[in-house]
Amino acid sequence: MSAGPAPRGASQHAPGTTHREEGQQARTDAVALSPAGPSSPPGRGARLTLTVLRGSRRFGGPVAGVAVGVLLVLLLQGNGFTSTLLLDMLVYAIAAMSLDFLGGYAGLISLGQAGLLGVSAYGVAIAEVHFFSPWAAVGIGLGAVLALGLVMGIAAVRTKGVSFVIITLALGQVLWGLAFQWVGLSEGDNGIPLTILPSLGPFDLNDPLTLRMTVLIVFAVVALLLVTIVHSPFGLSLRGVRSNETRLAALGYRTGLHRYLAWVIAVFFTGVAGVLYIFVNQLISPATMAFSEDGLLVIMVVLGGLGSIWGPALGAVVIVLFQQELSIYVTRWQTLMGLTLIAVVLFSPGGLWGVVRAAGRRRDALIARLEARQARPAGPGQSGAA
Repeated sequence: MSAGPAPRGASQHAPGTTHREEGQQARTDAVALSPAGPSSPPGRGARLTLTVLRGSRRFGGPVAGVAVGVLLVLLLQGNGFTSTLLLDMLVYAIAAMSLDFLGGYAGLISLGQAGLLGVSAYGVAIAEVHFFSPWAAVGIGLGAVLALGLVMGIAAVRTKGVSFVIITLALGQVLWGLAFQWVGLSEGDNGIPLTILPSLGPFDLNDPLTLRMTVLIVFAVVALLLVTIVHSPFGLSLRGVRSNETRLAALGYRTGLHRYLAWVIAVFFTGVAGVLYIFVNQLISPATMAFSEDGLLVIMVVLGGLGSIWGPALGAVVIVLFQQELSIYVTRWQTLMGLTLIAVVLFSPGGLWGVVRAAGRRRDALIARLEARQARPAGPGQSGAA
């Protein structure tokens, strides 16, 4: 016969239930009935982690930039090989960032930037040889490369893709040939030395420390200008031209003018790099305009990350280290540089800066998970307790 219902106050556990199980059930019931906050917030450690991650998302970039700037200022105080190495990195970083602006945001990969850099440097050196003042020589160098860029751009931006690459390569080789064979103007393979740098009152670039700090300041200004342009309405429309030129043209945008302006901006900043190049090295020769130099600039951009502005600066650091530091110890440093480039292209298509971006995306995903956990609604037991 079946047993009747148990009395109201009797235990509902099976006869074989032990005291330990009863104790565990009691603790579970106590937890279920215990009062809790309305959103079941995570523990103190999770809240602290969330605060730190939010702070890194908001202040991580500026803090890292200031830290790198302070470190560079300290390293540039000396007169040794380290400061010389850093100056070369900063100069090539400006040239690489200008090429990245043209290729990463306008979709125009140029193989003539080294020639344009050389035109600016030659303009300064030739002007001083012909007895112009140092400041006038700087103006002549920048004016020469800008005028050349304005003329070259009319033909260059009429094409896209491989055709643009070939045209800029041809123009760059024409400039290199002129520098190599026009001995009466360029001194041929011997190059032209620069003996006097600009000065104005207490500001004298002939002082090595002043020159190093000036190069650093110009690099920072150029980088900030390029970042500002990239995030401006012009920069956003330039990305649209690169992604879907037909649609932008249908919307009324003058896509050809956008590409032309992007070319002129890139040429001007490449000219700035050329002026700094001759200030730092105090010599310009046709070797600076050779095709191999164009290839190195492209490698800097690809290695650092196309379409990132800061990535090519990082790529310039790596390539200059390969050229001037690793080459001292390793005979086949070009092989190592090629293997490094292959590895980056295969495993990090976004370049070295792509690794930084991926870390930022993982941080944002973690923030989203922690915020979701923090905002999770209370469970049924908690609602009853409330």
